[in-house]
Amino acid sequence: MAMLEVIIGLIFTFMLLSLLGTTLNELVSAWRGWRGFYMEEALKRLLEFDDKKDVFEKFMKNPLFKQMMQHKAILRKSQAPAYLSSANFTSILTNVLKTKDKAVKTVDDIIQGVPEGSQLREVLEQFKEEGHTSVEAFKGRMQSWFDDIMSQSSGWYKRHLQFVTFFVGLGIAIVLNADSFQIYLHLTTNAANRQKLSALATSFAAENETVPNLTTPPTEPLTGAEIKKGVQEFVNTPEFRTASNILGLGWSREDFLVGPALWLRRLLGWFITALAVSLGAPFWFDVLKKIITIQSTGNASSSGNNGQAQVIINAAANTGDIKKA
Repeated sequence: MAMLEVIIGLIFTFMLLSLLGTTLNELVSAWRGWRGFYMEEALKRLLEFDDKKDVFEKFMKNPLFKQMMQHKAILRKSQAPAYLSSANFTSILTNVLKTKDKAVKTVDDIIQGVPEGSQLREVLEQFKEEGHTSVEAFKGRMQSWFDDIMSQSSGWYKRHLQFVTFFVGLGIAIVLNADSFQIYLHLTTNAANRQKLSALATSFAAENETVPNLTTPPTEPLTGAEIKKGVQEFVNTPEFRTASNILGLGWSREDFLVGPALWLRRLLGWFITALAVSLGAPFWFDVLKKIITIQSTGNASSSGNNGQAQVIINAAANTGDIKKA
C-alpha cells in the first residue's frame, strides 16, 4: 500500500508540473505569436511564396486580413492572426485574384488572376477539372483545400511545442528544485506527507473526468507582465499550492550546501522531471486514474477478505459455544 501511495504521489506531481508547463507554453506562445507564425507559413505554402510572391503579398495587404493581424510586440515572430476561417481565406483569395471592380461570375474570373505556369494556378485548374465548375462549388473546394493545409499547420505547431516543452519542463524543475529523486525519497520516508498527497490525488481524480485547465488559455497576445501574472495564477491554485507545500518544493540555503555527487544526482533528477513534463498532463492524468482504480480494487478486495475472516471467526466461536453446552 505504501509503495502504491508513493507511485500515486509521483504521478500526481508530474501531472501538476505538466499542467504548469502547458500553461507556460500557452502564455509564451501567445506572447511570441507562434500560432500566427505557423499560420503564415501555411499561407506561404498555399500561395506559392518561394517562387512567385505576388499573390502572397497581395493577400497579406488585403484590408480584411490586415484587420485580423496582431499588433507589433518585442520578439514576436509574426503578426499574422492565430486563426483564419476557411470562409475568410476564400473571400480574401477571391478578392485578390479577381479583376478589380468586377463581379465574379465564373471560375475563370478567379483563376485568371494567378500567374501563368505557377503551381498555384495548376492547383486551381485541377479543382476546376475535378468538376467544381460553378463559383460556389469552386469556393467550397478552396475551403476544404485550406482546411487540409491548416491541419498540417497544426501538426507543425504541436511538434514545435513538444520540442519547447522539454526545455520549459527543465526550467520548471530548476526554478522549483523539482528533483524526481528527491521527491521519491521524500515520499518514501515521510508517511504522513505521502498519505496527504495520495489523498489529494485521489480527490482530484474523483472530481475530474478529464484533465482540467487550471487557468484560462489566452486569446490575445500577451506582455511579459501578463505572462508572469498567468503563471502566478496557476501556482496559487489550491491543488498546486498544497502539493508544493507537502513536497517542500523550492530552494533553501541548505540545498546549495551539498557535495558534487548530490549536485550530479540533482541534475539527473531535473532531467527526469523535464522528460516527465514533456509527456504532457493528459498522459499523467490517465495513468493516475488507472492507478487509483487499481488501488480502489485492492482496497475493496482486502475489505471483502476481512469480512470473510470475521465470519469464519464468528462461526468458530459459535461452534465452541455449542460444544461447551
